Amino acid sequence: MIREAKLDDAVVIAKIIVETWQNAYDGIIDQYYVDNLDVQRFLQIITNNIKLKKEIIFVYEENEIIKGFISGKFMDDDKHQCETVGFYVLPKYQQKGIGRILFKQMKKMFFERNCRKMILWTLKGAKNNSFYRNNGGVIADEKILKIGEKEYSGVGFSFNLHPITN
Repeated sequence: MIREAKLDDAVVIAKIIVETWQNAYDGIIDQYYVDNLDVQRFLQIITNNIKLKKEIIFVYEENEIIKGFISGKFMDDDKHQCETVGFYVLPKYQQKGIGRILFKQMKKMFFERNCRKMILWTLKGAKNNSFYRNNGGVIADEKILKIGEKEYSGVGFSFNLHPITN
């Protein structure tokens, strides 16, 4: 089941971020940074985002277990009106369609609120790049992403949003 995140979900969401980062970016970003990710840091960010409604956050929950989440926000940009900011599925639940379901929900919500072009930034060469291509994303831009104390090549996948039926 997909639902909007509640304040009570913040701890679980922060843990999902840390666990997913420790799995997804192996060999791409500095291992020291990954090994020293702090749940408390992400807990503050997520709590703040939920309280102040800085982002729209959906969680995928099954049998009272949150298995992943996606977050996004609206933008004032010439090219894109919205952005998917965070998108994480716990490693043990990946390849089961959860990411596709979450992504579809985010695109649907954005479309219903008049967003027609969405961007999502990620690391160039990461495993997730093929998921974004397979779901209609086209690399529209590149920029340097600062993670910890180091800089990495980032790519912005652009998505044309259309009506989504269930």
